[in-house]
Amino acid sequence: MRSANRSRLRMLKRFSFFISIVVVALLLALIFFSIHDEASVLTYARKQIPLPTAENPNFLMQVMDCFLPTAAVYGYDLRITAGFRSFAQQQQIYDEGRTEDGNIVSEAPPGHSLHNYGYAVDVVDRLRGYDIDWAQLIRIGQYCSLESGGPGDLPHFEYRGGLTTDQFAEGMRPPPLTLPCAVMAERTASSSPLTMSDLNACGAPKF
Repeated sequence: MRSANRSRLRMLKRFSFFISIVVVALLLALIFFSIHDEASVLTYARKQIPLPTAENPNFLMQVMDCFLPTAAVYGYDLRITAGFRSFAQQQQIYDEGRTEDGNIVSEAPPGHSLHNYGYAVDVVDRLRGYDIDWAQLIRIGQYCSLESGGPGDLPHFEYRGGLTTDQFAEGMRPPPLTLPCAVMAERTASSSPLTMSDLNACGAPKF
């Protein structure tokens, strides 16, 4: 009987030892893959990502198919006064009123404006200039998933998708925009104006 008990104890000890080895091996594997994933993220963050040379096509489509046509339904005749800017162009604008004569026109140095990454436009009304209902235009922009530049830069509309400017500089980009209503793409393709009936059919709010 004692011999049988000793055998059971030895078996339990061996089993426990085996389980301990398996647990340690699993922990080491988790640590290894965790370090590997972190290294991959760091490697990605340090990659040289080419700077854009034009407006992002998906963002521009949202402006042309949603923002401008919806604004037109409400009586605006908007045109884009600024879109993509290179770092050199941004530097030139930033220098105005600082190292060059004139008034300060931008608070964003190169790399700190979404114009530099192709995700921003400035607009003006062809007939009324800047004397328009900006609060209404901002609501239209929000319907099209565009954000306003705020009180200090009302003509500016951009798309961040929750990202900071620093994240844009690191190479991150927001998810693609989608039109709130399919008929918008159809109207653009057929060169037909968007109508209030279209917006009502889409379930758009009153702006």
